[in-house]
Amino acid sequence: MTALLNGLDRAVFLACKYGAIACFLALFVLLGLAIILRLVPLFTIPGYDEIVEWLFIWLVMLTSLALWREGSLYRVMIVEDLLPPGGKMALEIAINLAMLAFAVTLAVYGFDFMQMSGETTPFLRLDKAWWYAAIPFCSGLMALYSLAWIWRVIRGQAALQSTGTLIG
Repeated sequence: MTALLNGLDRAVFLACKYGAIACFLALFVLLGLAIILRLVPLFTIPGYDEIVEWLFIWLVMLTSLALWREGSLYRVMIVEDLLPPGGKMALEIAINLAMLAFAVTLAVYGFDFMQMSGETTPFLRLDKAWWYAAIPFCSGLMALYSLAWIWRVIRGQAALQSTGTLIG
């Protein structure tokens, strides 16, 4: 079971890392090309706004999920260092419960938002739900990672035993 969970964690890590890199590079190319095409209008990029919006939403959500997975969000180390071991554990649990509540709320309202979008993009003719699916999808995974962090803290394994980080 542990090997399966580690494999799934590794897959999430790789999807976040390379998905975010791909979105960032595509945004960089599209925005750079748009600047060049303003100076030298050789052609237009059909569906430019739709593609940029889709890339940006997924970039933000994938990088947020990656940082959440690593436990790199919402950390004030000086406060943790001032507390005794029992206080550190209580603070860690309280922080992760707050993060869990936020992730669940974001997933629920993100899912409602995705379902209510009901819009089709003018050029690509795709349902905007594909754009907004990043919100409930990544938020649901964030909630699972918060549960995993709480479980680690309770078991005394607060240090991350990761299969990879966003930078490494």
